[in-house]
Amino acid sequence: MRKLAMTYNAPMSELTFYLIPFICFVGGFISTVAGLGGGLLILACTSLLLPISQVVPLNGVIILAGQITRAIQFRKHIAWHITRPFIPGSILGATIGTLIYFELPEAFIALMLACVMLWFSWVPASDRSRALAARIPQPWFIVGVVHTFLSTVSGAGGLMQSLMVNSRLPKHAVVGTIAGTLLFMAIFKSTGYFLAGFDYRPYLGMIALCWVGGIVGTSLGSRCLNILPDIYFRHLIKAVVTIFSLRLFWQAFQLLS
Repeated sequence: MRKLAMTYNAPMSELTFYLIPFICFVGGFISTVAGLGGGLLILACTSLLLPISQVVPLNGVIILAGQITRAIQFRKHIAWHITRPFIPGSILGATIGTLIYFELPEAFIALMLACVMLWFSWVPASDRSRALAARIPQPWFIVGVVHTFLSTVSGAGGLMQSLMVNSRLPKHAVVGTIAGTLLFMAIFKSTGYFLAGFDYRPYLGMIALCWVGGIVGTSLGSRCLNILPDIYFRHLIKAVVTIFSLRLFWQAFQLLS
């Protein structure tokens, strides 16, 4: 079963240099309007343009400006009872994920992530499951650990967004809370990659353009947020998560065959 190979700083074409910032613009717009999906779009597109060993460490950095912009714009709507315990869990998840980065088989990561995302998107949160979650000490701490670990080793966590689908939070709170939690996660895991030896310096020019694209896309998306009713908002999130999960299943099948 194939494992990820570590290859840093492979040459980047001029087309890729400018195309990825445009993708960040589109991703920032989608993340603001739908609450999620933009990061998955960026991850999927960059995986076609860059080696996977570059995609995963760069993903958290290139979306950072968009996350900061959304967190600032929706700061009044952030559910801090979720975000506060998520932060220390995210630190632990990033630490564990960095230690085993590129060690787990790609097929295992793809299958695990797809199953988790589909489960939390489509399985209704019953009264029994809510009661069980209420008995778990600091459940959002655990979510922070698991989501950040998955994101660190595979580039996409999915768990936090999937949980927000079944939450009772209003649309603005979903967008703000996802932005706030994932902002801290992006900082922690990018720091972990840097400490593990990934050199971001050759990509600083592209990263700067990605930040501009993310800020512009997020600002434009915030003006269109109220156009999308809550019911369509929830359905759109489920559709995005499902499509990405099916893509992961297919990727795992190809790796195993």
